[in-house]
Amino acid sequence: MPEQKHHLVYLASTAQGLELERYEIERHMARHHMINSGFAYLEDASPYDWSLVRQQIEKSDLFILLLGDDYGPMAPTGISYLHREFVHAKSLGKPVLAFIKNTLPEKNLTEEQRRLNGFHRIVTQQAPYKLWHLRDELMTHVKATLASQKLEGGWLPVTAPTVTTVPQVAEEIEQKPKLTVKQRLSRARQVVSLQIAAKVYEAGNLSREEVFLPVRLDQLLQGVLHLLRTGASEDRLRSQLESVISKSVSEQLLKRHPKAHAVDDVRISRGQFQQILKSWESLGLVNAEGNPGRSVWKVAELTGVS
Repeated sequence: MPEQKHHLVYLASTAQGLELERYEIERHMARHHMINSGFAYLEDASPYDWSLVRQQIEKSDLFILLLGDDYGPMAPTGISYLHREFVHAKSLGKPVLAFIKNTLPEKNLTEEQRRLNGFHRIVTQQAPYKLWHLRDELMTHVKATLASQKLEGGWLPVTAPTVTTVPQVAEEIEQKPKLTVKQRLSRARQVVSLQIAAKVYEAGNLSREEVFLPVRLDQLLQGVLHLLRTGASEDRLRSQLESVISKSVSEQLLKRHPKAHAVDDVRISRGQFQQILKSWESLGLVNAEGNPGRSVWKVAELTGVS
């Protein structure tokens, strides 16, 4: 019998008022080999860590939105952190499930309720959803929905390896022709076109935009060289590179949207950044140390890059 795959699921909700509901959902997730990678933001705790939240959503195979009676704590832009997490999951094309508590009055809404009502409309237009009122009703929806999910990705749990004696054999290592420093640098000057995503804020609206940014491989390398000298993870390098290009991306988008007042969350896709790393590595400019998935990248010796 094949072993059941496990999946990461980002459970998004406000922290207060939904403690029991979150517990019950996590319990049912565990029955379906799903592990929660999300965490509800507490205003009294440390500041909201958008970089960490974003990474957790990107690693997840499914995004579950649990809406209760509150719109939730808001970012300076006027959008709640919960709303922002939903937008990010949708922008990545993640499978999304929504469970919406249907308790809003038909009229005389407070400002908080108006924001929540607007969020309801957005979610119901963009994602599969179920309405609930009582916790038992919510759990019925959750059990039925999770049982019907067929997720891509996932992983098999590690099992104890079988120890066998393998005769020692000589390994033939293919020797690749070495490039001179001059050849490496010449090839590193090639121009690549990056497809960059960012969020544009205009007249109270938030939109996800994409731009193409032509840039040379050696210029990208210069932007992260200070990290590569001591060694850095892929996530840290990608975050630094996004900071380096954010000004150019913002200028392009603000020119495209003259009435926009801000550009935020400039992103290079993980796959695209891995291609940049492979290009640098193939040219002998960087190398990885450590285990796959936990590699530390460093600038290669004698590359001629300063």
